[in-house]
Amino acid sequence: MGRGPSSYIRLVMSRFHSSAIWGSSQAKETSHDTPPTPDSGDPPQHDSVAPSGNAPSGNDTGGLFHPSSWHEALTESDQFSGVENPFAPSKGVGAQTAFFLPLHYEANYEYPLVIWLHSDGFNENQVTQVMPHISLRNYLAVGVRASCATDSSGHCYEWRTRPGAIQTAYENVLHAVDQAVERFSVNPSRIVLAGYQSGGAMAMRIALRDPARFAGVVSLGARMPRGCRSLANLSEVRSRRLPMLWQWATESSDFDAAELDQDMRSAMMIHAQLEIRQYRDDDEMNTVALADVNEWIMNNVVSRSNGRSKDSWATSPTQFSSN
Repeated sequence: MGRGPSSYIRLVMSRFHSSAIWGSSQAKETSHDTPPTPDSGDPPQHDSVAPSGNAPSGNDTGGLFHPSSWHEALTESDQFSGVENPFAPSKGVGAQTAFFLPLHYEANYEYPLVIWLHSDGFNENQVTQVMPHISLRNYLAVGVRASCATDSSGHCYEWRTRPGAIQTAYENVLHAVDQAVERFSVNPSRIVLAGYQSGGAMAMRIALRDPARFAGVVSLGARMPRGCRSLANLSEVRSRRLPMLWQWATESSDFDAAELDQDMRSAMMIHAQLEIRQYRDDDEMNTVALADVNEWIMNNVVSRSNGRSKDSWATSPTQFSSN
C-alpha cells in the first residue's frame, strides 16, 4: 500500500495476534505519569483491566450496561472525598452530562479527561457503565447526551448528522469540557474524545472539526465520517496529525473490510496517527476492547503529552507572516 512520509497506520489484526504496521516505526513506550494514591506508602499504580481467555460475545457483554449504575455501589467516602457530587445532572446547551470520578480522586493531580459519546438508544449515563471497564483510577470522564430523543419518556437519544445537530453536539461537548475543567482537576492537554457506534462517528466528526482541542479520539465500531463538511479544516487536521484508535468486531454485521480499507486511505490522506484493533467478536463493547482503550490512551496520549502546551484548550495555533 502506498503512503506519504507522514502517514502512520498500525493495524492489530486481533487482540491475540501480533501487529502489522504501515508508516513510520512505532515510538518506544515511555513511562507515563501516575496519579497519586493518598494514604498509602506504596508507589502509585495505574489501574488496568487484565482479562483472561476470549472476549465475551456480543450477546454477553459482561454486564457492561447493567441497569444498576456502578457508582451506586460506592460508599459516600469513595464517591466524593470532599468534592461536589459528580453524578448530579448538569444541564448543557440543551442537553445533560454525567460525570465519572476515579476512585480515590486526588484534587492535586491533573487527570486525563475522557469525553464519552453514547451509542444510539442510550444516554449520557452510559459513561458510568463503560469507564469502570476502561479504568477505575486513571481518568475523569463525562458523558454527553445526544440531542434527539427516540422515546416518549426521554431516556433514549440518538445522534443526527444534520448540520444543526452536529453544531449542537459540538457545543455540548465544549460545554462538558468547560464544566469538567471548572469542577475538577483536569489536564487540558489530555482530553480524549471517545464513543461507541454512532457516538464514535460523532466523536471523530467533532475531533476533525476542531483537532487542536483534543489529544486523541477513540471510535468503537464506527466508520470515518463523511459529508456535512467533515474535512472543512483539512490543512489544520493534516498539520495536527491527530492520534486515533479504531476498534472493530470482525463478526459484526456493521463490519466491512472494503469499507475499512477506504477509511484507512482517508486516514492516510489526513495524516492521522491511526491504530486499528480488530476482535473476533460480533460487538466491540467487551472488556477486552475497553481494556485496550486504557492501554492506548496511556501510551499515545498520557506518555506523549508532556511536551504539549497545557494552554491548547484555550488557544489555537497562530499563523505568522513571512516578513
